[in-house]
Amino acid sequence: MIISNELFSTSKGYSFQCDKSSRIVVNFGEMEASFRILDFLNFRRFINKIDIRSKIFDLSDESDYEFVEAPQLNIYQKLTLCELIQLRDLVNGTHFAIELNSMLHELLYQESELV
Repeated sequence: MIISNELFSTSKGYSFQCDKSSRIVVNFGEMEASFRILDFLNFRRFINKIDIRSKIFDLSDESDYEFVEAPQLNIYQKLTLCELIQLRDLVNGTHFAIELNSMLHELLYQESELV
């Protein structure tokens, strides 16, 4: 039995960390991706580098979509701008949860050493 801990969820997706493999799993629409932590951080960096603001003001048809690719993870998705914003929200929320959990663990571990 694989135990997982939900990290973050929105109305469009959710993420969790698998206790057995320590991987971050992101479910968004039909996309399910399992990341090692470094791969997740690289994917987050890639998603956040996409200039959504310029795409909103660009009237060309090509700006209505963005291809999100991570070949090493078999991710090839054509996303609308709304989907891209929703994915960014999910990925950044997941990152926040990971950082928060890490800080809490660090604080609790330090306090237990002091007792």
